[in-house]
Amino acid sequence: MRKIFLLSLILVEFILVSSGSVYGRNYVQYSGKGKIDWSNGIVEAIGMAYPPANPFSPSQARALTKSEAETQARRHLFDIIGGINVDSKSTVKNHSEDKSFPFPEIHGLIRRANVVDTAYLDNGSVKVIVSMSLTGPFARLLLPKNILTIDTVRQPQEGNRKEGGYTGLVVDCRGLPLKPAMVPVILDEDGHAIYGSAYVSREHAVRIGVAAYARDLASALKHPRVGPKALIIKGIKVAKTRESDVVISNADAAKVKGTPTNLNLLRECKVIIVLD
Repeated sequence: MRKIFLLSLILVEFILVSSGSVYGRNYVQYSGKGKIDWSNGIVEAIGMAYPPANPFSPSQARALTKSEAETQARRHLFDIIGGINVDSKSTVKNHSEDKSFPFPEIHGLIRRANVVDTAYLDNGSVKVIVSMSLTGPFARLLLPKNILTIDTVRQPQEGNRKEGGYTGLVVDCRGLPLKPAMVPVILDEDGHAIYGSAYVSREHAVRIGVAAYARDLASALKHPRVGPKALIIKGIKVAKTRESDVVISNADAAKVKGTPTNLNLLRECKVIIVLD
């Protein structure tokens, strides 16, 4: 009973302390093992350990308990990452039988994940929180090695920018049962892709992610990712059998594809999806 109470107390503390948002209300998925902050592309996991029954010394008990808590936190980090949607078709753990999937490299990143908090409690137990980014090295492992632009997508060059255009794209999907993913796709009503891996620069996708997620429209519009003048469009439904892909109206699709400037925004991954 004491153990259950203590873990519950730690989880509440973790949510209250760690859910602060840099730009507003983050879109965060919580579990008993930690959280995924889809607004900032960060995964955090909790580890908890109790001191050994017969330690050689108090300092040894402290060191062993901290080590065990950190090990558990990294194990929980792997469990959380395993449930992340790579795209609408699969999660990371769905690839467990795929020998070409970079699990060894993922394990390496988890071993090097930062310890962001260590708490020594009065009863001798230790709580450790570890953190890892979904962008950078992790994104480089999971994103397609060669993101190739499809023929129907004409990527503009930097010189084609027009002053005064939109600075980002916000897709309002509130009310839809859409699930976040590393590589979401936006489609029009005819099933044509408006945004996805074919539209992005791999360099930008690795650095900041294909898209970010926000909890409300105000938070999305404050995020520097989409700048001061975002084009706001409405998601009308989740794509059939594709829980992370959203359908927008053909009229909104025309707006998105309307200018070379807008295509630049897609190439640079200046996209935020708003979820409840």
